[in-house]
Amino acid sequence: MRIKITKSLVLEQMQEIKTIPEALFLEGEYLANLTPEGKIEVINTSKIKVLFSFSQFREKLMLGEFVVVES
Repeated sequence: MRIKITKSLVLEQMQEIKTIPEALFLEGEYLANLTPEGKIEVINTSKIKVLFSFSQFREKLMLGEFVVVES
């Protein structure tokens, strides 16, 4: 699926990344996949990925921070 991030985010889950600019998800479209563990993975680059539970993802949708562009 493809999602659009409507507000640039530095995601808390990215604390292990040492270079903050790479952990920044700027406004724009990103690929999102369902993982075998039942999480939603949003991909910024091949190295930068973040996992959301369904409830976290749904909250981002309700706040308007994420918009599903294509499922």
